[in-house]
Amino acid sequence: MRSASRFRDSYVQTLGLAMALALVVQSAWAQRSQADDYMSAEARANVEALKADAARIPTNGSNLAERTPLLWRWINDYALAGGPLPDRATGILQSAFRELVEARREGRQPQVSLAQRPDGRAVFADAKFDQVIGEMRLKDERPDALGQFALGSSGSFTADSWITVELTYTVGGLALKPGARVVVGRNSQWDRGDLQNDAPGDGYVTISSSRPDVRFARVEIPRGPERYSAVGARPAFQLEHGELSEGETFTLVLGDRAGGGRGWHIHTYENDRTVVPVYVDHSGDGRYPAHDWPSFRVVGGEAARAVAFAPSVVEPGEAFELAVRSEDGNFNRATGSIPAYIVTLNDRPFRAIPAGGPALNVLEDVRLNDEGVYRFGIRTADGRIYGTSNPVWVRRNPPHRVFWGETHSHAGLAEGQGSVDAAFRYARDDAWLDFYGMSDHDTAMDDLEWERVREAVSAYGEPGRFVPFLGYEWTVQRRFGGHHNVFYRRPFEDRIDAQQAPNLTALYQGLRERYDTNDVLIIPHAHQPGDWRNSDADMETVVEIMSMHGTFEWFGNYYLRNGHQVGFLAASDDHRTHPGYTGTRARGMSQFGGLAAAMASEKTGDAIFDALKRRRVYATTTADRIIVDLELNGEPMGRRIAYSKDRRLRARVMGTAPISEVAVVRNGDEVYRMRPVKASLGGRVTAQVSFESSTEPFIRDSPRGVRRWSGTIEVQGAEFKGFRAPRIENRHLESWERDGDRILFRTVTRGRADSVLLDLEGASPSTEIVLDLDEGSEFGKAPIHVRGYRTFPAQTVGLRFSDLRDGLIERKLPAEPDSDRVALQLIADDRPLDCDFEFVDHGDARHGDYYYVRVKQLDGAMAWSSPIWVGGEESR
Repeated sequence: MRSASRFRDSYVQTLGLAMALALVVQSAWAQRSQADDYMSAEARANVEALKADAARIPTNGSNLAERTPLLWRWINDYALAGGPLPDRATGILQSAFRELVEARREGRQPQVSLAQRPDGRAVFADAKFDQVIGEMRLKDERPDALGQFALGSSGSFTADSWITVELTYTVGGLALKPGARVVVGRNSQWDRGDLQNDAPGDGYVTISSSRPDVRFARVEIPRGPERYSAVGARPAFQLEHGELSEGETFTLVLGDRAGGGRGWHIHTYENDRTVVPVYVDHSGDGRYPAHDWPSFRVVGGEAARAVAFAPSVVEPGEAFELAVRSEDGNFNRATGSIPAYIVTLNDRPFRAIPAGGPALNVLEDVRLNDEGVYRFGIRTADGRIYGTSNPVWVRRNPPHRVFWGETHSHAGLAEGQGSVDAAFRYARDDAWLDFYGMSDHDTAMDDLEWERVREAVSAYGEPGRFVPFLGYEWTVQRRFGGHHNVFYRRPFEDRIDAQQAPNLTALYQGLRERYDTNDVLIIPHAHQPGDWRNSDADMETVVEIMSMHGTFEWFGNYYLRNGHQVGFLAASDDHRTHPGYTGTRARGMSQFGGLAAAMASEKTGDAIFDALKRRRVYATTTADRIIVDLELNGEPMGRRIAYSKDRRLRARVMGTAPISEVAVVRNGDEVYRMRPVKASLGGRVTAQVSFESSTEPFIRDSPRGVRRWSGTIEVQGAEFKGFRAPRIENRHLESWERDGDRILFRTVTRGRADSVLLDLEGASPSTEIVLDLDEGSEFGKAPIHVRGYRTFPAQTVGLRFSDLRDGLIERKLPAEPDSDRVALQLIADDRPLDCDFEFVDHGDARHGDYYYVRVKQLDGAMAWSSPIWVGGEESR
């Protein structure tokens, strides 16, 4: 199998390497058995010619076109043989392919200097290209040159705990000489304690060797050598005296407790393959070849939460499964003793689950005989652990079912962590998804990793239960088209990756040339935003408007206002092999991941893929399986219906928490809003105070970053009885603490509100909620961005109850051109979980108008239907 396309092969056909050189190096390998080689005879001859030529002449503008396809094939042959590639090899080659395309388009010779171009763009660096050749040559000619790492223990560790790990390196044929360096890298997903070798204490790293005369000293490394390296010091050591030869060892202790430290605070999430990348520069020349690093397993802790999963739509009397998952406080599958549970149905006893069962307990042959909406509850007898299920809508002869899936997640192929197999297992067995497509970065993917994804798609599917799709994330910078996830109806052999399709036009063209457009789905997303000015009407039928990065409703409207006929879905962009049920982390992701709801007649690959292609899909946040049923003039979401001036929209929403607001949006503007939980002012009231920040960029740019909020909330003119946060989604970045008649708080928002509920006694029109806000700031915007981060002045905002209008006060804060706001609304004691409504549009009716529904819950979760178009023309 080869992912190389005709595009890359065209470069191979233009090779100008001297034939005499090829013959010389081919004869040098004549005695090597073809059965022992990992590449064909032709490929071997080309590689030997490349090595010889690169040893004489550095890579430059005149030979880049010759070398790039040869090196691309070489690294993929080596990967298929099981060898670890140079850490940045695939990304460097993507840059090379892109520079060749840009040079050809602009009619110039490729540039490979380290300088910047006049437009400020970084130029492809020849030194990195030659470093890849050098490392590949070392591994090819001296397969035993690099040593082996081994863990001191093969056991597992508990997430969010303090651990100590020993890692021993046995030197290979390449000795460690004075000046050699050892750097302990880090994974970008680690969300707890950092490692350091400054002084004994938490996270302390020490080094020792098998030779008493060898001495290492601490050195400063300002930035790690990892492929996805964040700025920041890494624990590093330099060999100052002696050397280590083949068979000798050094040992690193990560989280050494000898100096009084607690150890290393390991990350909060379970993972089957936590890798500690340790880089060894054997001679001090700044080259850190990638090794085959060992890994250890991290598992969840004791049970602290519970959640249940059930089908969203069933017929009366239809048998189904109810999955009850015990979790620790970080949403990991619990380990240890699992308690007994009482299962309720609409708050009435239903079944009992005895103690000591599995953390994922599946109740079979569950049946509901009467039509209606049902919800299961789970709790321990003492009420310490509790949870709920999604709503189950029992309908006779339902026109469709609702199937839940994930279309944006990663494993450890790029900057993520965990195996491909773990991602598919988690999607099926922990998130209890109906369908799943992994979308790891193509810029970091070699042919072996692509094969592993394809094999997983074939291995983990279960007819009638779980449908996997093959996919990848086409990963280019915003100016070349932005990130898009690509999925296939079948597990086809070839991907059209960023190496061969370095801009959006090339991606569309490459997929159209290779496959039937009905078998391809492209999903642009907003974090590294797809180009909303361009879209393929046949393949790009949905856009991602929400992920762990934030909420981006504007992104869908940018596509719609440019005439593209797209539906909406949400996803997670998880990088820890937790697709479909993805918690936040202390560093980076600001909110729980979302889901895609596909409305299809049956749980098969074709039916679900067709639903996605036909925009019969909607988006929900926070993995909440909210049911949204929408019709306009009797037609369902995702369709373009015949033009009519009469427009009657009917919707039914079944929530996972009380519904706080439902709005109808026409052409991007809200035209109707209802608030089922609104209340009038009385003596005892519950007031919700919320904070919200926009994410719209207004120009061709990445979305606005995460906004920090902090300060105090003070109650004046009423007795402050208590408070509660409806959902603490990111306990690393969010806190609410009472201090007398005020709350000390900090939180973050990015396109979606966060809130707190205040219980008040003796409230009157003179009651006031005073918000004393600290200076605000932003973070988390995807590079490369046009507009930088902003700060916002400290200010005091008074929300006086005499200003309530229909139980609501909304105040926009100065943040032009952005839209930041705080709000206060009174919440009724009756808080409905379901909402039915009808809206008749009496406004100006135009051809091509589009409508969709936005849902908000009291706990902050949201949902969006896909649009319905009235009149106008289909996109072509």
